[in-house]
Amino acid sequence: MKLLSYIFTLELLWCVLGPGIGIGVYFLTYWNWNTLPSGVNLADENTTTDGRFVAERALYDLGALTSRGPRVAGSETNERFAIDWLYGAIETVARQALPEYEVTYEVQRVSGSYFLDYDDYPITSYYRNVQNLVVSIKRRDSFSGKYLLLNAHFDSAVTSPGAGDDGTMVVVMLELMRQLTQHARSPLQHGLLFLFNGCEENTMQGAHGFVRAHPLAQSVAAFINLDVAANAGREIMFQSGPNYPFLMAYYRDYVQRPYANTLGEEVFQMGLVPSFTDYETLSKQGGWPGLDFALSSYGYLYHTALDARETISAGTLQHIGDNLLGLVRALGSADELGTIQEHREGTAVFFDFMHLFLVYYTETTAMIVNIVLGVLSLALIVGTLFMIMRKDGAVGSNILFEAGMTLIVQTLSIVLGAGLSVLVAVIFDACGRSMSWFSSTWLLFGLYFVPCIGGLTLGPFLYVHFRKIPFLHDQGRVILFLHTQHCIYAVLLITLSIGGIRSAFVLLFPIIFYCATTIVNMIIQFRLRVWIYVHLVGQLVPVIYFCSLAVTLFAVFVPMTGRSDNRSNPDLQMALFASLVTLLLVGLLTPFIVLFRRKVYVFGTILLLFLVTAIVAATPEGFPFRERTSPQRYYIFHHRRNFYWPNGTLRDSGAIYYLHPQDRHTPELLQSEVPEWSAAQLLGDECEKELYCGIPFYINRYHRQSGSSYWLPAMEPPIFPERVTFEFLSREVPAPGRVRMNFRVQGPSHMSLYVSPLAGRSLVGWSFSERIPPSGKRWNGQDVYFVNFFSGSMELTPFTFYIEIEHAAAGTVQSSDSHFYLSVVAQYMHHDSVYRAREFQTLLDKMPKYAHTVAYPGYLESWIF
Repeated sequence: MKLLSYIFTLELLWCVLGPGIGIGVYFLTYWNWNTLPSGVNLADENTTTDGRFVAERALYDLGALTSRGPRVAGSETNERFAIDWLYGAIETVARQALPEYEVTYEVQRVSGSYFLDYDDYPITSYYRNVQNLVVSIKRRDSFSGKYLLLNAHFDSAVTSPGAGDDGTMVVVMLELMRQLTQHARSPLQHGLLFLFNGCEENTMQGAHGFVRAHPLAQSVAAFINLDVAANAGREIMFQSGPNYPFLMAYYRDYVQRPYANTLGEEVFQMGLVPSFTDYETLSKQGGWPGLDFALSSYGYLYHTALDARETISAGTLQHIGDNLLGLVRALGSADELGTIQEHREGTAVFFDFMHLFLVYYTETTAMIVNIVLGVLSLALIVGTLFMIMRKDGAVGSNILFEAGMTLIVQTLSIVLGAGLSVLVAVIFDACGRSMSWFSSTWLLFGLYFVPCIGGLTLGPFLYVHFRKIPFLHDQGRVILFLHTQHCIYAVLLITLSIGGIRSAFVLLFPIIFYCATTIVNMIIQFRLRVWIYVHLVGQLVPVIYFCSLAVTLFAVFVPMTGRSDNRSNPDLQMALFASLVTLLLVGLLTPFIVLFRRKVYVFGTILLLFLVTAIVAATPEGFPFRERTSPQRYYIFHHRRNFYWPNGTLRDSGAIYYLHPQDRHTPELLQSEVPEWSAAQLLGDECEKELYCGIPFYINRYHRQSGSSYWLPAMEPPIFPERVTFEFLSREVPAPGRVRMNFRVQGPSHMSLYVSPLAGRSLVGWSFSERIPPSGKRWNGQDVYFVNFFSGSMELTPFTFYIEIEHAAAGTVQSSDSHFYLSVVAQYMHHDSVYRAREFQTLLDKMPKYAHTVAYPGYLESWIF
């Protein structure tokens, strides 16, 4: 009995209950996050008179839209089928609209160009005959002359049916149009513009064409952008404004189930998310304020052939539709849209709590609140220290010294906890077991949360164990550790607020509730044991919120690690995320280790959890990829390359297979499954010898990974459905020291040009923009300019262009002089697989079942003129 009473102690009970309660709260928040409304059926549509979003009809529409497979811009499916189907659906909506609504619609065909100023790899985007469908809805008796724009794109990524991205939002817009025009409950003061844009995946050209060329664009007051980077769950509102916080007030008041977060906005704008949306184009090119919505959780199937109609639930569509219907009705009658420029007030801070309600306030208010709470936190800490001095009769200098030492120990504990998580990430990567959590995300808890908890508890334990002080009991020392952690939060809150980081709001949860419980405990003078329960009750709301935040954080970022590159260790990213969330979750709980008599139970539990998880991660359960739910992505291209001397003779030619890395396990897993890839080589010297490695990159930023990309020689050349015809037409000398060359090119819908003036020369004019943009990443000391050239509407007519070069040295330009490199690139990304060479198809047939492969032919010819 004595042995049993020794083993089964209160400490052991807490070692079981603690993790159990934590996991239980986490799953409660996960259940809340994953719970969606039931989809409204067609049979239930007429049960209400005010009009409800009908998910069943939207699902039917989605099935029809995706029935022909991928809708890549430039393909027959996108340029003919999708346009015709959407036009027919819109025509039906217009015919069924109430007589008080005027519904007009048209197919916009537009050409233009603009500049995308991305770091290192800027893009000049030039397009011809991009197609959009534009629908105008306004009340005949009350129209202010202003419009609210809703935008979604109907084109899809290569190989993808695009049910999620962005078919989901397209059919949501169609159903919104039905409900808004067929029910009298929508007393719209402003007009509504529905932009179904036909080219987003190729540098957002459809949205730009609308902004620059459509006559109604001049009347747009604000916009809502709808996009998708996943296939399920809730839509998150992750960008707003900029500088028009009234939009968030309408979101707060009229969205049924809010899901919005300033943290998501700042993370996206920092470039940590490898995606772009039309929000950027509509905001910067149009100069309009707006809201950016997207499905973003569990994006394993995003941009894959598995992004099919079956992956979209009625609950997801109903959630999006219910939220947007109320919001669009409200903004359609918002007085602010009539005088939009008068409501420019700065950015907003916003976040939802458990999707129940939204908290929103301006950045100015945030600064005031954060500074006041930060100062209050520090004042309460000082007040508590004085209370300890008076109550326990301790010398002030001793208490202050002990508080300072405790602050140092707590800071070192945070560093130790994060360091242990990072160490695990490094070890697992070195052992070839990185991304073991990719499909089994629960492994993150044992691998990275648990070591961080161990570090956070080890510091206070060691310090109290080896430094005994007579003037302060153990509960008093716990109070000091809690106060120092609170001090760290307060200093961070003030610092981040001064630095303009709106995401500092996350620190308000521990700070507000800790301040509240500290005030209560000061009133009761930190009565022994009682204060502990007061403190624990105050931690309930922060723990719930941070569990909810963790669900979102990992649901969004874990799938993204499968579409990044192979140079960085994604486990490091997860370890740092886990450390941050752990600190927020248990930073004000771990000091209680001091009060445990048998601390071995705590550390034994931590070690057991870690070891069990690590063992499971080393089994097949820890293999990152699954065939149908979380595939490994591969980009494999069959390229033909021709290189020419300045005199026009061929200097090199051949065919290769090019492997563009997408995750940490490229190419090792592929080489273990497909023996042919064991002979693959890094691009290496090719990148010094040829402009941008002599690879026909679809987008110039692919060159960023050229140091970790692989190629194989191909015995068979690729098969091209449409030949590339490139001609040098004429040479002119418009001024001394300048030369202008004229060319004609014809090829498939997706082409690009790389222009690189030789040393001592500069690009001063061309056909693709009025001004010459900045150079991208230089090659061998030469500037490099990139043009993304797209032809829509299946009109692949020849295009004539010029390039004008200026010599730095004065004097006459000789006819024999060379001036610049010019690479002409063509991508055959939406053509049928019958255009794959037999050898290429054989290689693809050997791909592992868990792999999703984007594969198509490409062409490059490189000239020196």
